[in-house]
Amino acid sequence: MWDMWKAIERMRALAQELESTTVVGEGCGGKVQIVLSGHQQVRSVKIAPELLNDVATLEQGIAEAFHDARDKLQSLVIERLGGDMPPFFPGFSGGVGIG
Repeated sequence: MWDMWKAIERMRALAQELESTTVVGEGCGGKVQIVLSGHQQVRSVKIAPELLNDVATLEQGIAEAFHDARDKLQSLVIERLGGDMPPFFPGFSGGVGIG
């Protein structure tokens, strides 16, 4: 049975933990990297110089890197929360999510 108060406390603890958490997403085989904070803020972007003259590939790499970082962050949150969230919690695929 899902315990709402236990879930709220775990979410508060997780929110504090996420303040100092970062994940790195990669695109174009690692030629584009995006560091995303635990609160889904972009902290940095690294782009290999050879991509600067290929706009289409660069755009694709940025999108890939962002999605990779976001997916890693969602997996981390799901792992940390475990089964304490109700199946109707909005924002995550699979019923649990951060945004």
